[in-house]
Amino acid sequence: MKAFPKTGDMGSSGMDLRDYFAAKAMQGLASDPDWCYGLDEGAELAYEWADEMMKAREETKNEAT
Repeated sequence: MKAFPKTGDMGSSGMDLRDYFAAKAMQGLASDPDWCYGLDEGAELAYEWADEMMKAREETKNEAT
């Protein structure tokens, strides 16, 4: 799934939604003045959060049907 697909694009271009979520999580982590993560650890944590957001998104979507 893409975060910013082009209209009529069939989802082949644009940023992956998981990467978008991870970027937003990383932005939040990096904005913390008490940042205490190394880059590798921060990136891993951001993707863990992104994976949880993807799961929550699916669960919410499934509940709506």
